[in-house]
Amino acid sequence: MVSSINNIMFNLDMLNKRNEKNTYGLSSGEALQYGSDNAKQYNEILSVKNNVKTYTSILDKIQLSNSYNTTSDTAVSNMKTALNSAQSLVMEALNGTNNSDTKEIIATNIESIKDTIFNLSNSSVNEQYVFSGKNTDSASFEKDASGKVTYTGSNDNKTLNVEDKTYATQGVNGIELLYTTNQTAQENSDLTFSADEMILDNDGNEYQLVDTTGTGDYGLFLNGDNVNNSNVASSFFTVNGDGTYTASLVSVALESKTSIFDTLDEIINALRQQDSSGNAITEDAANQVLSNSLEKINSAYDNVNLNHAILGTRTSYIDNYEQITEAKLTNFNILYETYAGADLTALAIESQSLQNTYTALYSTISKINSLSLVDYLK
Repeated sequence: MVSSINNIMFNLDMLNKRNEKNTYGLSSGEALQYGSDNAKQYNEILSVKNNVKTYTSILDKIQLSNSYNTTSDTAVSNMKTALNSAQSLVMEALNGTNNSDTKEIIATNIESIKDTIFNLSNSSVNEQYVFSGKNTDSASFEKDASGKVTYTGSNDNKTLNVEDKTYATQGVNGIELLYTTNQTAQENSDLTFSADEMILDNDGNEYQLVDTTGTGDYGLFLNGDNVNNSNVASSFFTVNGDGTYTASLVSVALESKTSIFDTLDEIINALRQQDSSGNAITEDAANQVLSNSLEKINSAYDNVNLNHAILGTRTSYIDNYEQITEAKLTNFNILYETYAGADLTALAIESQSLQNTYTALYSTISKINSLSLVDYLK
């Protein structure tokens, strides 16, 4: 009798464990309560779960970037409209019938266009400046008390995680968008530029003009660092007397770039028959500046238009990855349900079977308990 009771208690314990797993599966919808229940299946579940987590995060970032891309596109479209207006105004100013009062009105309108482009260049969304490259937490351009506008973002671009260990370039930076190439120089050749222009190498590194002694001993140094002589691109300079410098025998390929804001300043000054220092110039000299600036404005528009297309291509690339990521996430969720989801139908059948087993087992226990020791021995 003792042996029978022990067997019954062992079976009851096993039944309770099966029932616990069955109840857990029915209530949670999960196939496994503990990893030890099925180590291989548990590892498969963890792998798929990690993929779901990874691609959910990627998709969230891509979808958050949509407003960034839309803001960039809208701002660039408005810049093109503003530049079109500037082109028309400069052509109007070159009409020989305009008097000084009319040119002053045009100058005021150009100032308004400059302010418009400046504000657009500092467009932001979700506390990110869209034309600052990777430095999205700071304004793309700054304006000093004299109205001089300078780029303060980074020379590289923001990137977005669009796939596991894969990143896509997002947006365009202010240099790409609002600076046009004025002159290029290959290694061991000469480069002529003005102090207002930006000097870049082929990798986007900036070189700055530095008077190393304060007496006209100029050097063109990487990031303006004249302490480390290995950063010098040229120490042979000619001051041309017209506001420009010529660097001779440059050690790296360089290009000088002109900001649209500097071009607009030239136009405004010329319309008022002034140079950059506010000194009076002749009408012929002013018209020559306007004529040259019109070419620069046309080049600036073409550059903005080109970068608008580049922006569209980069955005389209990200949009494609959004669709790819959504499809992958759907598949991984299906896999997760396959590996981790409980078979509720099978569990319901097993639950009914367990109830029947419990009923039979408790019936046996009841009968044994009703027997006296004497009856059992008989």
